[in-house]
Amino acid sequence: MSKFKKEGKKSTPGVNTSSLPDIVFMLLFFFMVATTSKENDPTVQVEQPTGTRAMDLTPFKQRSEVDFLYLGKPRNPARAEAFKMGYALSLDNVVQPTPDGLYNTNAVGQWKKDKFDQKPARMTSPIELVITCVKADKGAPTGLIFDIRKELQNINALTIAYAVRDNSNI
Repeated sequence: MSKFKKEGKKSTPGVNTSSLPDIVFMLLFFFMVATTSKENDPTVQVEQPTGTRAMDLTPFKQRSEVDFLYLGKPRNPARAEAFKMGYALSLDNVVQPTPDGLYNTNAVGQWKKDKFDQKPARMTSPIELVITCVKADKGAPTGLIFDIRKELQNINALTIAYAVRDNSNI
């Protein structure tokens, strides 16, 4: 007789899943850190003009010091007919209505003041230093861009950037 007895067939041991939550949370944190959120999809179509020696605003965006203003053709065809000139101003995904189909830049100053007031005081620079980035279509009327700049100057929002696609070879 043998000293050791076989008591039937033993099944294989189960898989140890005790480290599974750690792995899942490591993956979750990795994707949270590695991904970037998409900018708001504007309600207007903007084909940016090209420029040279453009400066990257990413460090400023991460500190919430950039407000975006869009000027382009409305994506909604029903809205496009309401604008005689074919271009619309979009502030926080709200297309600014105009009664006569012409441009109304008066809302830009109030929009900028509201955006500035909503930011926490600890994160906010003076309004002169908060960047207003104008993303205008390459065919947008220059006079409208000048009117937007004048409205921003009236409320002392003096740091203005114009978005372009960088075409330099540097």
